[in-house]
Amino acid sequence: MELYPGAPTETRANLLPKLAIKPWIPPKPRPLMFVNAIVVDPASGNLLTGRQTVKVEGGRIISVSPTSDAENFGDDCTVVDLNGLFICPGLIDCHVHVTAVPGVKTMGDLTRLSEQEVHLRTTYTLKEMLLRGFTAVRDTGGASKVIANAIEEGLLLGPRLFQCGKALSQTGGHGDFTPALSGGPEPGCCGGHSKLFARVADGVPAVLSAVRGELKAGADFIKIMVGGGVASETDAIETVQYTAEEIKAITTTCRQMGGKMSTAHAYTVEAIRHAIDNGVLGIEHGNLIDEDTAKLLAAKGIYLTPTLSCYGIMVRPPFEDFLPPDGQKKNAEVMKHGLQALKIAHEAGVTIC
Repeated sequence: MELYPGAPTETRANLLPKLAIKPWIPPKPRPLMFVNAIVVDPASGNLLTGRQTVKVEGGRIISVSPTSDAENFGDDCTVVDLNGLFICPGLIDCHVHVTAVPGVKTMGDLTRLSEQEVHLRTTYTLKEMLLRGFTAVRDTGGASKVIANAIEEGLLLGPRLFQCGKALSQTGGHGDFTPALSGGPEPGCCGGHSKLFARVADGVPAVLSAVRGELKAGADFIKIMVGGGVASETDAIETVQYTAEEIKAITTTCRQMGGKMSTAHAYTVEAIRHAIDNGVLGIEHGNLIDEDTAKLLAAKGIYLTPTLSCYGIMVRPPFEDFLPPDGQKKNAEVMKHGLQALKIAHEAGVTIC
């Protein structure tokens, strides 16, 4: 029966898939042939001899071969003549926070942004990452599977995104950005009730609920705040966070729910060892590591992701006052040891991301 003139006559089974179509998803692209390219070989650090043809299909490089004037690519592909321009692999950043958006003067201002402001500015951050040559990034607190899917579907312009959802923090830990004094004046840093980067969970039942929730929501891995941090107001760098039982509950759940990897924010030897002794498989930062601990990481196959560039940014205009005085002191402390930590880890054979 026709409900109104011009109404669809398809059956319900045929109509529902059409209603569910996402109009922003682009059609499957034709194969791409980049010809006359100068190709950088990152394995050798050299350029391939002569101009090359790079075939891309389904978003993947299928082949690289010398360009020939006699080549006939047919009509089923798109040919792009680079005429001597360079092609190199996309850059990968293994530690980002896409919700640490620009447009604020201080960390306190950042934590007071509304979720809507953060989400809108995140689109700018992602686009700029891609335009700088980063084709994949690993977000260690703040992003979500929703953002990752939007990028994959073409709704947002940005690099491929691997994310942990919200990082897990104890009360008063590196991910707790609530005011230090209940009912008191807002502190200069982290004075808002921001949930941009982390969620607070205390005790084994609460951390089990939190880690299961993040994995259910599509987290690719889990991040745990196991030591003090630069940007957080209430924890000194040397603090060790979460009990062994809490960390074991998180890492066990990661293994049980699809074998997901867990990584820990940790600067000091004590925090690093506390993390890996209880099942964590990666360390973020690690600026105060020593030789014995680096050897332990290498022996256990633990990954280290250093983050040296951000400390230098925080001492130069326009970000020299982004952190409050206490945060600036902590930033100087970890920055001072960063290069030495990198040398120690490299010489010990640690896998560095």
